[in-house]
Amino acid sequence: MRHYAEWIVRHRIFVIAVTLGMTGFLGFQIKNLHVVIDPNTNLPQDHPYVITTNKVEKLFGSKNVIVIGITPTKGDAFQPNVLKKVEQMTREIVITPGVIKENVLSFSAKKVKRIRGTSEGMEVQPFMETIPATPEGIDALRRAVRTNPVYYNAIVSKDEKTAAVIVEIKDPKGGYQTIMEQIGAIVNRQRDPSVEIAVGGWPVYGAEIERYSQRMGFLFPLAVLIIGLIHYEAFRTLQGLVLPLVTSLLAVIWGVGIMGLSGVAMDAFNASTPILILAVTAGHAVQILKRYYEEYHRLRKTTGLPPGEVNREAILVSMERIGTVMLTAGMVAVLGFFSLIVFKMTVIRTFGVFTGLGIFSALILEMTFIPALRSLLPPPGIREEKREGEEKFWDRITSTIAAWVVGPSRKVLYLGIGSLVILWIVGATFVKIETANKQYFFSNLPFQQDDRALNT
Repeated sequence: MRHYAEWIVRHRIFVIAVTLGMTGFLGFQIKNLHVVIDPNTNLPQDHPYVITTNKVEKLFGSKNVIVIGITPTKGDAFQPNVLKKVEQMTREIVITPGVIKENVLSFSAKKVKRIRGTSEGMEVQPFMETIPATPEGIDALRRAVRTNPVYYNAIVSKDEKTAAVIVEIKDPKGGYQTIMEQIGAIVNRQRDPSVEIAVGGWPVYGAEIERYSQRMGFLFPLAVLIIGLIHYEAFRTLQGLVLPLVTSLLAVIWGVGIMGLSGVAMDAFNASTPILILAVTAGHAVQILKRYYEEYHRLRKTTGLPPGEVNREAILVSMERIGTVMLTAGMVAVLGFFSLIVFKMTVIRTFGVFTGLGIFSALILEMTFIPALRSLLPPPGIREEKREGEEKFWDRITSTIAAWVVGPSRKVLYLGIGSLVILWIVGATFVKIETANKQYFFSNLPFQQDDRALNT
């Protein structure tokens, strides 16, 4: 390990240049990332039920269905105000990009026909060619719906209080948000105090999950700030604050860049991957840094070398003595996440693989870029040495724990931990796995939530 460390320090400019080049290349690939929520990635695709469902959806559609329920505050759905809103929404929705216009269902949809037997055979006519304005016309529409029960509980609820517009959309390549914003705008134009409009269906849920996943753009910088403050509290030095974060941030760029390069979309599950990579790699990065400070303090006290030579020797000794431990601990974490590849659900496999790649990237950086960079930085000054070596609150806590572990009270500690393990084992027997028979997803952003949409 020492010969390897000496090579890294000797060729530090080359190592830094290669690392920055790789970071630039992978960072450029992040532009290919986008958040897409695909329900199929949450299911094992080789399961017989999933295979059958996929075939049915391919042949008949009905995967991405949106239900818009219009309920008047007074009266039933058969009134001109409601029917006008149904007609206007239908007319705008069928020309919206991404909508399968042949599968739009409502009172005014072209596909919806009333069928009536006559003496000459069969008569097929649209339900609502024009909006009825007279009681006679409304009664005729009501009778037409009642004599065609296939549309009951579909375009109108059984209690006839809610009219529905049922929309099927194509699989959106860029996610559900764009098309839901378009449909949301159409729906919002029809809102007024005379009606309540609810929107439900998988695309609504998918759009909200995509929006939720995009919050990582805010949560990630917050995580960087918190981790940086913790590092500064632990070391009280600029290197202690910056270098572990440099490792973590570069590892995130590498991991996410590889994801963008491979064309894998982010979803609600792996959107947290950057924060997880940041947290895990920041924890690993402090190991060599702490050992570096320990070796630097020791060499300053026991040798007469100038600070520059002490800095170089501390880098070499710290890598020699803890490099193998760092690699072992890191690879355990990497392989632990890689083990998720055995799952049959795509989202879990993607999460495991790219989190593992991010941690592996941190190992490469800690064993190459960081020692090369540290060898270029000036050695710690007297003030930095003093601040890093001061006893802190956390040192007193860990000293107390160490006294418990190696002192006479360790038997009590063993007994307490053993009792907790037994309690946890007993508690684990009460864990149950439950599945819901039906799930309906509604959103109140940007749409109003109303359970009456279920009646349609």
